[in-house]
Amino acid sequence: MEYQNGRFRHNKCHILRLPIELQIQIFTECMFQPFAQLEDQHQAPQMFLSVCRNWRDLAYATPSLWSSFELCFGTWSLNFEDPEGDAFLLSRMKLWLRRSGNYALSVKISYETPVPFPRDRKMRNFELSMPSSMLAPLLEKTPKAYFPLLERLVLNPIQLSLPSSTPELLDIRPLASSCGQLTRLHINLEAGRALTLNDCAIILSHNPNLTSCSLYAQCILDGTHTFPAEKIELPVLTDFHLMVYSNYLIHDQSVEAALMDFLGTLELYALKSLNVEWFLNTNRRAWSSFHPAFVSFLESLKPTLETLRLAYIPMSEEQMIDCMRAVPYLTSVELLFTLAEEPEGPVVTDTLWKALTIPDTTEGESGHSGGCNVEPLLPLIESMNLQFHGSCCSERELVHFVDSRADAELDFHSLKLRTRIAILHMNNLERELSLWRQKGIEVYT
Repeated sequence: MEYQNGRFRHNKCHILRLPIELQIQIFTECMFQPFAQLEDQHQAPQMFLSVCRNWRDLAYATPSLWSSFELCFGTWSLNFEDPEGDAFLLSRMKLWLRRSGNYALSVKISYETPVPFPRDRKMRNFELSMPSSMLAPLLEKTPKAYFPLLERLVLNPIQLSLPSSTPELLDIRPLASSCGQLTRLHINLEAGRALTLNDCAIILSHNPNLTSCSLYAQCILDGTHTFPAEKIELPVLTDFHLMVYSNYLIHDQSVEAALMDFLGTLELYALKSLNVEWFLNTNRRAWSSFHPAFVSFLESLKPTLETLRLAYIPMSEEQMIDCMRAVPYLTSVELLFTLAEEPEGPVVTDTLWKALTIPDTTEGESGHSGGCNVEPLLPLIESMNLQFHGSCCSERELVHFVDSRADAELDFHSLKLRTRIAILHMNNLERELSLWRQKGIEVYT
């Protein structure tokens, strides 16, 4: 062997006697695969560099040897164990590009799913941020995982554009249902791979200890799974945030019916904050049929609910007032509607301000006889945030509402209005705002 190695290192070795063109052809034939591995020092062409000076010089002088390579991102052996991670691959790629000169390139880029998943039973907080398309292989390996101490689970994947074809749905129920002590849950898969309402119900049924929950879900019942037969009791849930959307044309069910079926399964004994965001292109006529069911759901929360946020639900003003009357003990309310002109009629008019106005107790009993005294809306309200068009609101009624709250010396301290059409445009607006501020009420327009 030593004799052969000695002959190989000799300047007169057979390969060096060949013309340069043939030497290059031999080097090219030694490439083990169409795409060379950037990080593998034991494959051609990188192994040529460690044989001898002549081979190294020839390899450096042959751009075609460096013109075909593969980039593998996301591999455990390199990207997770090596502190440099993908930066190492990028530096190697730049080196190969320099060596390839002006030779045409052949490049393969692959992104392997990071398979390793921390399954230690001691996990208490876990947050995962990655493209949803890569969650599926990972979730396949978690059915047997069990996290008895996990209290906080956040799935907030990187938002990526989706292909035009309908993407597959992800079944994350095994992961979200294997946590014995889960108290905080946040799942926000990107559009197209989000949970269905069936999935949400099953996940909630397996986590009765939740105190805070945020779900981004398709407002559909997928038909493959049904709601739990019994009510889903969440006795300590205090904060519930539900964002619903749908990118499918569903002809055999309405999204409103799906939402009401889902909400109807929940028993929320301690809920203090409810946030429902409606990202669907529907109209008031479709909502009206299911509005009584939504009001009934709110009425069940009456003893405990303090904060209500409703975003872009296609309600009329009367229906919005119904919601407020269903939960009279609110201290904070946020109602968001489109800033564009509403073709189905304004959602906020002077009717709302009049309903919120505290009656003037200094008025004598010679008022309207025979009229019935109606309790003002939200007597305990402390802050309001409203977004709407604003064309059908008068300055007079809005000022009357704010003044009534200030004069009654209640805890009302903040009113935020975002409108397309300005409502407050008094000549002495700054003075009026200053007077309200002195009484403890900040008005933002």
